[in-house]
Amino acid sequence: MVLQQFERVFSLPFMLGGRQVLAKKMSLAVREVSLAEALGGADGDILSLATVPAHCAGSLLCNIPDPGWRTHTVYDDRVACVLSRDTWHYLSLAGSFDGFMANRYSEKSRESFEREEIRLTARCGGTLALREYRDAAGGTADFLKAVERIRAVCAAPPPALPGKERRRPARDGRGYVLFAADEPVAYLRLGRLGDILWYAGAGERDDYRSVSAGTLLHLQVIRRLFQDGECRYLDFRPGDSEIKRQFANGALRSAVLLNLRPTLLNRAWLAAFAANRRAAAPRAGVGAAPGQLALRGALSGTG
Repeated sequence: MVLQQFERVFSLPFMLGGRQVLAKKMSLAVREVSLAEALGGADGDILSLATVPAHCAGSLLCNIPDPGWRTHTVYDDRVACVLSRDTWHYLSLAGSFDGFMANRYSEKSRESFEREEIRLTARCGGTLALREYRDAAGGTADFLKAVERIRAVCAAPPPALPGKERRRPARDGRGYVLFAADEPVAYLRLGRLGDILWYAGAGERDDYRSVSAGTLLHLQVIRRLFQDGECRYLDFRPGDSEIKRQFANGALRSAVLLNLRPTLLNRAWLAAFAANRRAAAPRAGVGAAPGQLALRGALSGTG
């Protein structure tokens, strides 16, 4: 398994009364697993520190398949701590759209989607169109203009779309916009790397939410992805949301794992961190847990 890797200064926080009172900083090799790699299963090489640069204290393995590791474990060649666990949702694009619908939704749900499409089409005078904007074809600017038109009429605009990710450079990213007559009412953004698409965000107009414009947009885009046959998966990335649960047809358990070299100092730090984390667990409602703070700092660059 070949992982994307970069280095980052990482802070291991220690909490007292819901506040961070101490942080141990260290340089780590951060490795991220792709969906295709994760579905292939983890092998022992992923966990090894043999390829980690000598000046790094260890590695942070992001979103690797979780076989059910203990939260804190001491091994002969490393000491490990699970910082977070999550469900990784994805959509397999094997087969046909009709097969996906039949296997994923009940007959009652499929009939409900059809009624919602009829209602939306009637509302916009019978003119409903899905437009695709591919980066490679120069469509990015037009897509972003349509997105801003939608956001401008929302009382609480949807979250801004992420910029280009340094760790996940996109090839042929694309956007989709659902137009009711000539008005954009919902949008969806996907990135692409190889034959994997990943979900980058979506939004809809407030006044079209009652007729499920966002849901119908997702279904129309999924239909097109099945028809195109260009990619194997739509990767929703780890984390939970209604969108992921509604449209994914597969999921796996994933974890973020911190591996440190088994020095006495590292063993002491990680044992203390694990104990501090357990002590902070009853106060989960007060701020973020130590594991979440550590992960947030490592991936945002603020650690």
